[in-house]
Amino acid sequence: MTSPAPTAPSPSPTAQSNLRVAAAEVVGTAVLMIIGPGSAIIASDKIGNYGVAFAFGLALLAMAYTIGHVSGCNINPAVTLGFLLGRKITVLAAVYYWVAQFVGAAIGGGIIYVICKEGDLDKTGVFAANGWGAKIGSQYGLGSTIAVELVFTALLIFVVLSTTTVGYPTGFGGLAAGLTLAMIHLATIPVDNTSVNPARSFGAAIYAGSDAMSQLWAFFVFPLLGGAIGVAIWMLVHDTRLEPLPAQQQVPRP
Repeated sequence: MTSPAPTAPSPSPTAQSNLRVAAAEVVGTAVLMIIGPGSAIIASDKIGNYGVAFAFGLALLAMAYTIGHVSGCNINPAVTLGFLLGRKITVLAAVYYWVAQFVGAAIGGGIIYVICKEGDLDKTGVFAANGWGAKIGSQYGLGSTIAVELVFTALLIFVVLSTTTVGYPTGFGGLAAGLTLAMIHLATIPVDNTSVNPARSFGAAIYAGSDAMSQLWAFFVFPLLGGAIGVAIWMLVHDTRLEPLPAQQQVPRP
């Protein structure tokens, strides 16, 4: 008897095709940009930081229950890194997620830019870009930004991974993640406009101008490091052991 031919690894925890996963992540990340930074840019003078914080949380909550069954609703490169380090997805799958997330962020930011590009319609004055110091009108410096992005990204990844742990109540992961993102923003918007998501930072910076682009590196480096810390905390708290990914899985391909 001959052995079956090897098949390609699953591109996501939901075993959807790469194309569907990428499409879901593009849409989800674009929605996060439109509703999260979009609420700050368009309506922060009406809803304040409280409203912006809950807009981010509600966007993630809505997308979790809309695309979660397709891609797992990462819509955040730090979350995808967490799943990769937790051996829930392959490296190839992570690349699909990351490309889709940055594309989605650029699309979502572009939609808001079209709406607000004329005059002084941007209520934040910096296109809701992340940063520190005078460039975004913050009294906080780089040290505070580093602390925020490390600690609060670790918190987000810890919560997201914990909802995938055996024993977690089915169907409540999106609620936990959405509320966590909202409370993170409630605590940290005044510091650096809150990133905890490199794609969100990218989607605002490319339309905000050179000041935001010059500080963008920090919102790649420290959220990703925070994501790795979150994985370590998750493993410690839940006594998790990393299991190897299945070597062979049959999945549809685009």
